[in-house]
Amino acid sequence: MRRADRCIRGFTLIEMMVTIAIAALLGLLVVPNLVSMVDSGKTSVLVNKFPQDLAWARNQAVTTQQPVSMSLSSSSCNWQTTVGTNAVAEHSMSNASSLYPGTQCQIENGPSSGSLYFTSDGLVTDGPGGNPVSPTITVTAAKGQIWVLQVLASGTVILNSNTAS
Repeated sequence: MRRADRCIRGFTLIEMMVTIAIAALLGLLVVPNLVSMVDSGKTSVLVNKFPQDLAWARNQAVTTQQPVSMSLSSSSCNWQTTVGTNAVAEHSMSNASSLYPGTQCQIENGPSSGSLYFTSDGLVTDGPGGNPVSPTITVTAAKGQIWVLQVLASGTVILNSNTAS
């Protein structure tokens, strides 16, 4: 038999092992960045939900002429929205610590009770018949991403995009 007539097909074991090793090294470089992006995306959902719920609460206070409050928990990033005496679950966040592990919130320049009250004019105050307040809420994700939300006395929330990372 002549060897020149035979067609050699396939890969050697060494070629396959080298290819798998290169793919594994590339995977090790990509996975930490991917995990960080997923965590950042999760926290940005939390950061975007708060202004939406705050706007809803303000709108409810103006349209129904009822007192509306949002009780904020700085340690767990939870909040509860109450219209009159009824809690509104769909515009509250009660399980932030399980959905967004490692995320922390810090409330500055806000009411000592941690509650924001909305007047029938849509203004944010530190209590029923209280003074207008403009708290700053800093949200820190587990991987170090930071968002700063400024709640104006008018009920508008400003996300400082320079600090979002």
